[in-house]
Amino acid sequence: MRIGIDIRELEKGKMTGIGRYLRNFIAYIVHQRPQCQLFLYGNQFTDAAFIAANIVMRLRDEGKTLWWDQAILPKLVEEDHLDVFLSPYVKGPVRIACPLVTTIHDLLFLVFPEYSTWRQKPKRMLSKKIARWVGQRADLILTDSEYSRADIQQLLGLPGDKIQVLPIGVDSTYRPVDDTAAIDRVGAGYGIARPYIFYLGNFKPHKNVQALIGAYAALPEGLRQHYPLVLGGREDIWQASRRQLADDMGLGETVRFIGQVAEEDMPALYSGAELFVFPSLYEGFGLPPLEAMACGTAVVASALTSIPEVVAEAGCLVDVQDVQLLAAAMQRVLEDRQERDRMQQKGLERAAQFRSADICQQQLEILERVVRAGR
Repeated sequence: MRIGIDIRELEKGKMTGIGRYLRNFIAYIVHQRPQCQLFLYGNQFTDAAFIAANIVMRLRDEGKTLWWDQAILPKLVEEDHLDVFLSPYVKGPVRIACPLVTTIHDLLFLVFPEYSTWRQKPKRMLSKKIARWVGQRADLILTDSEYSRADIQQLLGLPGDKIQVLPIGVDSTYRPVDDTAAIDRVGAGYGIARPYIFYLGNFKPHKNVQALIGAYAALPEGLRQHYPLVLGGREDIWQASRRQLADDMGLGETVRFIGQVAEEDMPALYSGAELFVFPSLYEGFGLPPLEAMACGTAVVASALTSIPEVVAEAGCLVDVQDVQLLAAAMQRVLEDRQERDRMQQKGLERAAQFRSADICQQQLEILERVVRAGR
């Protein structure tokens, strides 16, 4: 089978959730299905560090994205005589000479008010039109959760029988780090020491980090002194206001912004945390709490959108729009060692249901089914 994949999300020096999902799937095929030939399509920013006998790289400079999607890419696909093409996000070639499987992780740009100002309306409406256009052309649409499936049906008007839920898998490198010296060594590299409360992600409005800072400020002073709040994630345009909020609340050195976290350091930082908090208002899936659970860390997370599908009964789900409720949940878990132990065990069991290899196998079987149907 000849599989084409758009890998523009794999930019040099950048790692996203979609990027990790792509790397895992490509690695799975290379090692488990060497008889499959992979054609990887990228642009001038793509990290092209993929070397294997069954990989063919296709890199072309990208100017206008729409032109790359609808003109350059279809021509390359036709030349490569693909059996199926996989787009890992809500865009892709419509006039393509093979079956198309597209992935819609979420529709954040349509549902979250912070991204729906009048200035952004033209771009938002164009993105919605393209999403519907690609979705109508696709032979199958993959999405990460039942919540996103319902969103796609409602907001894009696409039929439910064309949409299949396939969750994101957690890589086998995410497991409890038992070597405390290794945990301390990694933590020291970011200027932190155990114990601490941890958040990992970006600082966009829907991530609701401002509520987490507010809830942390509402904890008893003794807990704050014992458990600093560590916020991991690369600096973006919203981080400065979160820093200012922490300063305005007098939190000083108890709130630590540690910047971008290297992929190889994540298991140790998760394992070293006493508690992981994920207060997001909207997620198509929500991988960080799953990774934290896979590392044996107790999780307090939002009860909104798709997150309960991921965390289920293994973590503490709370209405994160209520800062006092979030603070109370954090305090309860931090003060109850027995409850943390229970959550850690439940989290490990829950994360085991989302093994990356199993998800990659399911995705490959889905592509094979689409190819057979096309023939």
